[in-house]
Amino acid sequence: MHPIFLKIGNFVIYWYGIFVAIGIFISVFLFQKECIKEGHEEKLISEIVFGTILTGIFGARFLHILVNIHYYVLHPVEIIKIRNGGLAVEGAIIFSLVFIILYTKIKRISTVKVLDTIAIFVPIGQAIGRIGCFLNGCCYGKKTDFLFGVKFPFLEYKVHPTQLYYSFFYILLFILLKKMSLKSKKGQGIIFSSYLIGFSIIRYFVDFLRGDLKKTSYNLYPTQIIAIFIFLFTGIYITFKLFKKGDE
Repeated sequence: MHPIFLKIGNFVIYWYGIFVAIGIFISVFLFQKECIKEGHEEKLISEIVFGTILTGIFGARFLHILVNIHYYVLHPVEIIKIRNGGLAVEGAIIFSLVFIILYTKIKRISTVKVLDTIAIFVPIGQAIGRIGCFLNGCCYGKKTDFLFGVKFPFLEYKVHPTQLYYSFFYILLFILLKKMSLKSKKGQGIIFSSYLIGFSIIRYFVDFLRGDLKKTSYNLYPTQIIAIFIFLFTGIYITFKLFKKGDE
């Protein structure tokens, strides 16, 4: 655990923020490169990227605060300390999705094609960002004697490095989506839907190993409940698309 990247007096830069920024940069770079290859205007791409990042960060922070509202009611100053960690990926996905839908409708471009393209590279950013979580010591797992167990300074026992589990599975998801993009035509929603299904499965099962989350009355973590809703919504969407295609 090495949370601090640079400290000058009271000014501190954390590895968490560095890795989140690197993840975003690489995902954006690959997305822009793919869009240019597909013939989209650079101004249009820049506007999509800027809006997606802005709404994504806001949504991620908003959901994190909402899930941990009892803590932030007692510590309201902590709400603005985003560099210390505290971003819920599900919030980023939901808010960014709303932005992309609204933006593409206004600009009259294919919403599904944009979503299919951006979904390919999102897992890369998530995988890199989770390394920042590992160095920051957040999002850790339950106590374990497993071979890959790690010990953080603030704990008296080894825990599952769930941050690295996320990274591993997100990389696998990226590879799968990239291969799908080479075989299927963008604009059908299959790639984006596959990302949502893959993401929800990863969150649901890995979160069983989390040791820093509080369960709800359903004996599930809030993140798992959100993952279930994402999975069901995506399943309904795919089923609808298949039935619609069968009627054509």
